[in-house]
Amino acid sequence: MKKPSLRTLALAVALTAATSTASATLAVHEFFADANLSVDALGVDGAGSGLLQAEAAAGSTVLRAYLYTADVWGGGVAPVTFNGTLLNPAMGTLLTPNANPANTIRYDVTALVKPTIDGGPGGIYDFRLSESGDNDGSVLVVVYSNASTVGGSAIILDGELATGGDTVTLNFASAYTAGDFIMSLASSFSYNGPPATGQVTTVDVQTSSNPASRRLTSCAGGNDDAVPPFVSDNGRLITAGGVGDNPNNPDPNCTVANQDDELYNLAFGNSANASPFIAAGDTFLRLLTRNPSNDDNVFGLFITSTFEIEDPTEVPEPTTLALAGLGLAGLAAMRRRRQK
Repeated sequence: MKKPSLRTLALAVALTAATSTASATLAVHEFFADANLSVDALGVDGAGSGLLQAEAAAGSTVLRAYLYTADVWGGGVAPVTFNGTLLNPAMGTLLTPNANPANTIRYDVTALVKPTIDGGPGGIYDFRLSESGDNDGSVLVVVYSNASTVGGSAIILDGELATGGDTVTLNFASAYTAGDFIMSLASSFSYNGPPATGQVTTVDVQTSSNPASRRLTSCAGGNDDAVPPFVSDNGRLITAGGVGDNPNNPDPNCTVANQDDELYNLAFGNSANASPFIAAGDTFLRLLTRNPSNDDNVFGLFITSTFEIEDPTEVPEPTTLALAGLGLAGLAAMRRRRQK
């Protein structure tokens, strides 16, 4: 994933997932202090194969690596071979709650990734993925540390969003001051043409300084990580913001998938309004999402920033994480599908 330079952020946050009619079903799976993330997605058809990539500087140490594999809207997750090792669903964890028909398996592939990156020359690392059946694609998330990640934090939220729309509120324990807030969204069974349009997730943002909803994107999702890109076939309908993508926010009035790479920085504005989505003095951030076609499987939200974060296992409340530098307890993100 292309990573902009991250500015220091002094922020204490208590995050509570506040939901609307549909519940926010992405929750914090794991987070790491002094760390960064690399994210990449791949969709190949049937028994095809291709490369998933990770990007890390020389001298990096892998702390954890996960492979997410999603089926075709409930068709069942087929085994995959990752970096020469066969993985079947019984070896992984089925993401819950089961809020939509799709199924997503999370595999811990740390032992398969770490020998390649640890002590490596830095840059882009390739890992071959081969499918044995009709999955919709896979996402590789690598958590790593090096001298430049000291003071940073990597947060992994996963689950399975319901398809009726979500509202998630992050309440800050003290006012936001400055710093990048980079989000990567992962979604399967997601398509947005060409030629069809309208099968998308919209994302609106509210803050204390701007309580009126402000559109971040009208076309989150798509199958831009398919091989070849944007092929409208079940079995390669996957996207995630990551390697090679740009954190600059899309045109908020975008209509087709290739206008949004699912990588966002809320410390930036967009082409319609250069003001940042999150500004100094803000005490909360709210994401409002909607999938008009009611059929995307949004299963991951991955955050990289310079937040100093307290270990969430030390926090007794399961619904609220009181964190020393940032707190995150359940986020929810977006959705948008692709219909064939």
